[in-house]
Amino acid sequence: MAATATTGARSQSRRELSPPPSFTADDIILLAQNSSATLPPSLSSSTVLPLLQSPSPSLLSSLLSILSRSPPSSSLLTPVLLSFLRLFFSRTLPRNLDSSRLFYLIFPLLSHLDHFHLHSLLDFIFSHLSDIADADDAQVLDLLPHLLNLAAPDGELINAFLDKLLSVSWSKALLVKMCSLIRDCPAISRVRVSEFLRKIFDGMRDVDIQDLPWLVFQLLLLASKGISSVSRKQLIADLLKFFEKPMKGSPSVVRQVEGTILMHVNFAVKQDPSLGSEVIAVVRSDFGTFNHFAAAVLLSVASIRRFNEISIGALKSVVIGSHLDCKIARDCKWLPDITKEELLQNAKNVEKALVRTINESSSGREHLVPSILQFGFIMLDSVDGKSCEGSGISNGLMSCEELGIQILKTLFDVHEMTRNQVRLIFICFPALDTCYFQFVGPRACPRWEDRQMIEQCKFRILSLNHQKSSPVIKLFGYLVKDYPYPMLEYVARLKELLDYFTFMHEKTAISVIDAILPLIKFSKDLRDYIILVVRKAMFRRQDAVRSAAASTIIDLILEENRSKRIDSFQESSSQASCSQQAESFCRTEGCLFQELNGLLRRCLTQQVSVKEIVYKGLTKLVMLDPSTSGHVFDILWPHFLQFYSQDAEYPLRLDLCYVVENGKVSQIEPLDQLLSCVSWVVLLQQHGRSNHQSEYSLPCFGFTLSQDNEAGRVSSSELFKIALSKIRKTLSKWIFEVNFKQNECLGSHSFQGEKSEIYGCLLRGILEVFINIAATELEKAAHEDEAVLEKEIMWLVDSYDYVEKESGLNKQGSGIRKGTSKTVDQHKTDRELKDSPRTSHLKLFSVRGSLLATSSIRKLLILAVNSYNASNFTDQTTPLNHNRSSLCKTLDQCLKLISFTLKVCFHHLKSIISIDGGSSGDPYKAIVFGDLKQLALPIVQLIWLLKSGAKVENNTTKKEAKGKRKIENKGSELHQALLCLNELFRMSSSKAYLTELIEVLDRLDTSELNLGNTVEVADSMNHNQAVTFDDSYVRTLHVFLFKRLKPLYSGLISLSLFQEAVVVSELFLLIWKTLPFEQRKLDGTWMMNVCKNKKIVNPKAAQKLVTQALHLMPSKSELITAQDIASELLQVMGSEEKDPIEISRTYPFVNDSTKDAITVALFQLIESCLADLDWSVSKLKAISNLKYEFDLSTRDLQFPERSPGVILEEVVHSRSESLVNVLAFFTEMNLKDSQAEQFLKMTAKFYRLLARMTKLRIASKGCKQLLPGQKFQKLAEVACRKLTSKLYNFVALVQRNQQGNVRIRGIINKIKRENKCIPDLIFQIEDYERYLIQLSKLTKVNLLRNAKRSTVRDFKILEIKKTAAQEEEIVHKSGSISSNSSQDDSGNESEGPSEDNPAEKVASPDPIGEDGAAEDSESDEDVHVLIRNKRTKMSKVVHDSEDEA
Repeated sequence: MAATATTGARSQSRRELSPPPSFTADDIILLAQNSSATLPPSLSSSTVLPLLQSPSPSLLSSLLSILSRSPPSSSLLTPVLLSFLRLFFSRTLPRNLDSSRLFYLIFPLLSHLDHFHLHSLLDFIFSHLSDIADADDAQVLDLLPHLLNLAAPDGELINAFLDKLLSVSWSKALLVKMCSLIRDCPAISRVRVSEFLRKIFDGMRDVDIQDLPWLVFQLLLLASKGISSVSRKQLIADLLKFFEKPMKGSPSVVRQVEGTILMHVNFAVKQDPSLGSEVIAVVRSDFGTFNHFAAAVLLSVASIRRFNEISIGALKSVVIGSHLDCKIARDCKWLPDITKEELLQNAKNVEKALVRTINESSSGREHLVPSILQFGFIMLDSVDGKSCEGSGISNGLMSCEELGIQILKTLFDVHEMTRNQVRLIFICFPALDTCYFQFVGPRACPRWEDRQMIEQCKFRILSLNHQKSSPVIKLFGYLVKDYPYPMLEYVARLKELLDYFTFMHEKTAISVIDAILPLIKFSKDLRDYIILVVRKAMFRRQDAVRSAAASTIIDLILEENRSKRIDSFQESSSQASCSQQAESFCRTEGCLFQELNGLLRRCLTQQVSVKEIVYKGLTKLVMLDPSTSGHVFDILWPHFLQFYSQDAEYPLRLDLCYVVENGKVSQIEPLDQLLSCVSWVVLLQQHGRSNHQSEYSLPCFGFTLSQDNEAGRVSSSELFKIALSKIRKTLSKWIFEVNFKQNECLGSHSFQGEKSEIYGCLLRGILEVFINIAATELEKAAHEDEAVLEKEIMWLVDSYDYVEKESGLNKQGSGIRKGTSKTVDQHKTDRELKDSPRTSHLKLFSVRGSLLATSSIRKLLILAVNSYNASNFTDQTTPLNHNRSSLCKTLDQCLKLISFTLKVCFHHLKSIISIDGGSSGDPYKAIVFGDLKQLALPIVQLIWLLKSGAKVENNTTKKEAKGKRKIENKGSELHQALLCLNELFRMSSSKAYLTELIEVLDRLDTSELNLGNTVEVADSMNHNQAVTFDDSYVRTLHVFLFKRLKPLYSGLISLSLFQEAVVVSELFLLIWKTLPFEQRKLDGTWMMNVCKNKKIVNPKAAQKLVTQALHLMPSKSELITAQDIASELLQVMGSEEKDPIEISRTYPFVNDSTKDAITVALFQLIESCLADLDWSVSKLKAISNLKYEFDLSTRDLQFPERSPGVILEEVVHSRSESLVNVLAFFTEMNLKDSQAEQFLKMTAKFYRLLARMTKLRIASKGCKQLLPGQKFQKLAEVACRKLTSKLYNFVALVQRNQQGNVRIRGIINKIKRENKCIPDLIFQIEDYERYLIQLSKLTKVNLLRNAKRSTVRDFKILEIKKTAAQEEEIVHKSGSISSNSSQDDSGNESEGPSEDNPAEKVASPDPIGEDGAAEDSESDEDVHVLIRNKRTKMSKVVHDSEDEA
């Protein structure tokens, strides 16, 4: 038994010393099937690792499942994981669903790893990043968030790994995977997210385009996951900028991908509304992020109800803001060129982005259509009629109106193509129509956007005033003209709009009809409905409704006449389907002139405005088709007989053209317009087909006009010719001998005056008609008949002058007389006449314009030039008599002819602006106005003759009273001629027109103009500059300025014709603005040098000349010259120490008569400088906000030394310094109360700007504090030394003057206003100094070293003795003043005046580094400076402290 026991013990010890039984893969799989089984404790990694040499997914799954049942040791888990990763990267394991399950089993085990082993796992993953080639390989990166979270206590380990991760290049699969992992890694999303985002966006260019939607969606999830606000803004900005550059792939695929991304953005904003707010804020703050994708994002976000108004408002602010910035930059002389180019490029990019977004709105982006439609109409609603009218800002930019119309037209055009494609599918498969509508909904229906656009047009036309609805009507007209067949589908809605015809504004109703008229040739139903509406409107009581109806009748007739000349069906047949053509081919060969004949006759019984419309419309009809002249005569002759007596000696019956009702005289017949119509019809009948049998035959009217016509003895056209001839022979004699004497009847003076006004207006128009006839005949008359016609014209002109004098029209409303001062009685008379019925006729004349054609006016101008030249520069002998009286008589007649011609020419040029252009083929404009450039040559000749004549008279030593009157007349006529020339240049809307106009004027030789040595001097000084211009247009303008305008301006100044010189300076400025900025500098100081040594006593002329001269000067010389003028003005105005002088020696135009006007001119310059500085500081603030946000997101930021923001900042500081020098002179002047009040307000604005500039120099919390630049330090020094100290003395002087004038009646209100300005000024100064103190403490630079404590910080309030009643009254008033003045206008820019002691809270900054920057500064909220309140009452005066004086 002992042997047996010994043997058992040996065997047991042998079993203990032998290795444990080996585990096979099958044993592990069987063990894993038992849910309670675990690995033996003695199992080591050396036993398990050999099994993983050729593992199967089931083995790995079983092993990991067993390990998860009990906490494994780190020594066993780490080798297992490393071996697993090695097998995974070596692709030993298959890439299938089983391999993905393995990672889910590993995740719970990672928490059992020791911190020591994390380093090896992270290094192993990093070493195999280059092996990640596809999405399956990237599964291993799912371990990173867990590993980094475990390593969180060791920041060095994490930073080292992230640095290595950022240093290597990422494959596409790695990039895609990292986008989804960032939000799960706190170490990345909280600290290093900006660096990873830059890495991701740099690599997104190489990613397959199909992967972009998923990547963007992951980034959107990251943005809404809770990262910092700065990082979120950076992510959104980078995402918007990413799509600015073109992407790889076909355009259709790119548009589809962007459409998918837009849907992702829309979904993300719905899930996280704060993300939408961030998107809108990023686009608002930085125009550089705006592109076509940003516009699409805003429109997509706008489809969400809660973001609709905000998003559309942001888009509107971007568009209008970019255009406004570009306009301000264009007009600002001192702004750097790089800033102007940047702003212009931003505005162009905004326009291009919007147009591209609209063009791509049909590529899977139908959800954008409602937002686009809304935005387009909002752009039209933003048109104010003044700032946005015209053809845009310049440089190829569109105005708000043009951009809104372009957006809606493009939207209609893009979806018209889509609609046609869908319509073809529906025609082939009719059953799809209903299914498509039910599936996509009504907004995606191919006709939804059309219906909404028409409905929006109708709603806005009916709800807005004419000024606001005119852009919408213009859009409506474009749609009708370009898309007639689609618009025919909405005839029913157009009829609904026409039902409101009688309730619309007159101009709105006419514009709507003009827009709809092109459709009547395709729809007889619509035409008949318009006629029905017009018939009803003719029976309304309102005069405006009947006028609109009459205009519609004429437009219908003219449109039908035009359509008969154009075969519109060939042009539009390819645009419509066969069914549409069958429906719309309904045009009949009817005659609207016949159908509407009764309405035309009824119009001749209506008020004056309706008759004028009919007369002008009939004239247009004959101009369009001369064959209708006979039938126009048939309509007008019976009506004309009411005011014409065939057998009378003087046939015209002007007494029947007005009626007397309730003691008031009112006109009922515009006889001058009727005669003008008849004269034009007679003239056109002679050149037209008068004998041609027209379709408007007489039997179609259904009745005969008179017994004479019925018998066929004399036609109405012949009767009119006889009548015109008879009137023409007797008109002048009747005016001089009979007319006004015959009308001297009983009645009050005012009643007689009203009749004279009506008579005068009618006779002036009638005389213009016959002068036009005579001038037209003079153009084609034989040589022997010219003298007779010229004599007739002179008689008619004399009659015109006589009518004006007798009726009193020459004293009122010519609109072009020189600006003379009015007496009190004249002002009273003007106020009495303002509401008088007589003034309506004068207004009507000025709006109506002249009744002469351009060719006739040109002939009269040539006749005036020849007559004046012959009478003024020949010997005193004349062909009639050899005495002085005959010469004076001839000269008087010549001056009358010149005055009449220039007056008519001015009204003619003015009237063309107010005339509605209508269609491009308007015959009235083509025949009556013609080529206006032909007027330029005789006008310039007349200008130089009048100027030379004024020079001759001015040099005459003997001047009689009559001669003085002639000189004044010549000055007035010269002023009129210059105004006419200005109007010609104002109408030059294009470079081509302006070039042609100047070429016409260049035909005059210098010998004809008698320029003398002036031109030679100008040519010798500037010829070299002119020939160096590369642009022919610029060269033409520059030569014209030197050869024509500059000699003219210099001559007028030398003759002391300052009012005329003002007109020339306006013309000079008009042409100067069209030159490039680099060429404008050449003309800088010329105008000021001309006026410098000339004494001007007319205040208005002095103010305008100084204002325009300063405006023309370069920015560097503008404020320097203003300083010189201000210094001379100080001597003339006087100061507290010096008495005023009468006239300045350096600038004689600064004298006792003009000192107030010069002050106004300088104040206007200061106000404009303040406005420009305000805008510039806002731009600097936007740049600084972007810079600081970017600085917070990047630690190694390095800005260039001369960035655009730095250049703009330096220019702003230099401009402000120059402005300080100008303001300093006014602090010493004896200004009037109103001037002092305005000066105090301007200085308060200026100090508010200085405070904003200083605040921008203080870095935000977490940003680097930079040292203030040299120009900023110089500005602070000059402001404290030259302006601030003097301002306190000025305020004390103002208050002292108030106390002396307190008993004067009416001075109390002025004192109250000034006492509101003074506290605001003091507060702004202290606010500016507060920021200077903050900046000084942060940068260790003393910016207040030139500020005197005695005048800046200390005050002593001295009481002034007053009576008890006065003191009580003033204290009561000052209480209300102080309560009002406590509110600061710059609430957002500055803090309140009450601050804590800065010595306790301000920490000293660290030493400044080599880059000139200090360490991070504290926030503005942590730095407080003590400011003591210095609000003064009216009864107290501010003085310097006696202790420190």
